[in-house]
Amino acid sequence: MTLIVRKVAIAGAVAALSVAATLAAVIPTGVVSVAQGANVDGAQAALGANIYAGDLLSTGETGILRMRIGTGQMFLLASSDASMTQDHQRMDLLIRRGTAGFSATANDPLEIDTPIGTLRPADDGRAYGQVSMLTPNVVAITSYQGNLLLTRNGESRTIEAGKSYRVSLATNAAAGAPPAPAGQQPRGAGSSASGQWIFDAIVAGGTAGAGLALWFVLSESPSKP
Repeated sequence: MTLIVRKVAIAGAVAALSVAATLAAVIPTGVVSVAQGANVDGAQAALGANIYAGDLLSTGETGILRMRIGTGQMFLLASSDASMTQDHQRMDLLIRRGTAGFSATANDPLEIDTPIGTLRPADDGRAYGQVSMLTPNVVAITSYQGNLLLTRNGESRTIEAGKSYRVSLATNAAAGAPPAPAGQQPRGAGSSASGQWIFDAIVAGGTAGAGLALWFVLSESPSKP
């Protein structure tokens, strides 16, 4: 009898997990609040449309897509491709091309995944930031307001408000090279403790255009198109 009860319990647990996975796939994770020249899973994005985990997102040459997720916002600027994934309670925007960003705090369940690391707000203060794919292994990260946190393989780096960096992964040779003497760092912002990242400061003027676009996106009321 005990064996039968155990088998029933296991079967019930498996069924519960299956139901939970199904529900996670059908519960919307966000809502489209701005859409222009944008697609969700190959169909034209519409205001008020739901965004689900697994959705493919894209924008055209003059497109823009903004989504409300909880009390935060995420967006794609022109000529961008990304997908929405879910890791437990967190929503990850996996960017493959173009520029993505967010307006959120650390309490909001959202982050942006890139080949060089995961970007999220660093603290309880609201952060406005974005990341642009320059090459498959090089990104540009800008914090317009608040601090951002970049993490990868247990390492973390804070991007302070008003700063913009070109971030890449060091080659094996560069990672194994001895550190430069104090005061002679070749990189404006140095690198992570493990040598995995290389940070190069970007002059603010180089991101001015993107900053204006970001300001336009985030200054729109979520209740308006």
